[in-house]
Amino acid sequence: MLSQMIYTSTSAPGVSLADKVKIASYSVAICNQMGLTGRVLVVPEMAINVLEGPEVIITRYVEAIRKDALIDLVILHHSQLIDSREFDDYSVWMTYKPDVPMAHVYQLTADNFQDAVPKTLPLKTRLFIEASIDIKGIDASTKS
Repeated sequence: MLSQMIYTSTSAPGVSLADKVKIASYSVAICNQMGLTGRVLVVPEMAINVLEGPEVIITRYVEAIRKDALIDLVILHHSQLIDSREFDDYSVWMTYKPDVPMAHVYQLTADNFQDAVPKTLPLKTRLFIEASIDIKGIDASTKS
């Protein structure tokens, strides 16, 4: 059965920006290998994760994240069975730009927010994401 999980996560104290970029690249490689799709939207304080795939694989993946020393907190907000995937790939969108271009890791700006979050997402999911991120303030945070 296909499942979709929405959760937020925060980095452990002392995790550098460079480490966060490496984590993003690693998560893309692992999720692609496992056949998972979804989005991670990384803002300075947290990451909003929408993950899709076989229920057993997603559950194991999230449990591994909970045990990761680089992660401080994982909060599961919603989990549901789905008939089909909302995302056609897995990618990470960050409010800061990685120094080195990486496959499926992008800088998140107010201008490309709609590219990161498909319009086909259910309203409840979209509202959660939009309520969690200050879309208008994204570009201000990228300059710091």
